[in-house]
Amino acid sequence: MVNFAVIGLGNPGLNYRNTRHNLGFWMLDAIAEENKLQFKENKNYHVHYTIMAHGDKKILLVKPTTFMNDSGNYLSSLLSYFSCSAKDVILVHDELTLSFGDLKISNNRGSGGHNGVESVISHIGNTFTRFRIGIGAKPFPHMKLSEFVLSKLSQSERILIETHKDRFIKAFFSIFDNGLSATMNFINQTQRSQQPQ
Repeated sequence: MVNFAVIGLGNPGLNYRNTRHNLGFWMLDAIAEENKLQFKENKNYHVHYTIMAHGDKKILLVKPTTFMNDSGNYLSSLLSYFSCSAKDVILVHDELTLSFGDLKISNNRGSGGHNGVESVISHIGNTFTRFRIGIGAKPFPHMKLSEFVLSKLSQSERILIETHKDRFIKAFFSIFDNGLSATMNFINQTQRSQQPQ
């Protein structure tokens, strides 16, 4: 039994590493590394997973090994196995509607056109919390959306996202320590104060 399940979205395999669509995997890897955790594979549920203790809470970290568009396929049975409710799920994913490196936390929302989020909603509903990491809009109107989200981060973008890592991790743990509403308010206020006047 776990208190929360955190699901990072991405595509499996080295080809997709450091792509925009894999920021969910990147975030979970960063959390696992900071807490000296190793992911294990579970072939029955098609995931890599680890369990983290945080205070009195047990938190399941999950990276689906299905491809992005099928991210939700095995989540219902996985959550059932770990006795975790869908409302205690946090989904970490890239977000086109946010500027690169911005963060927004929301819940009870639609997919916003994100195929991975849509897959998760279709299997476990939309009561979960979304931890959305901005990748910005595609640079050219004629560029295919799939081409953009599957493109690699530039070196400057990789440096920039690394500089935001501590802020993301702090916000992530704030959800468990301070609650969802307080964390959402904190994130919104912080980002407003950081915007150029």
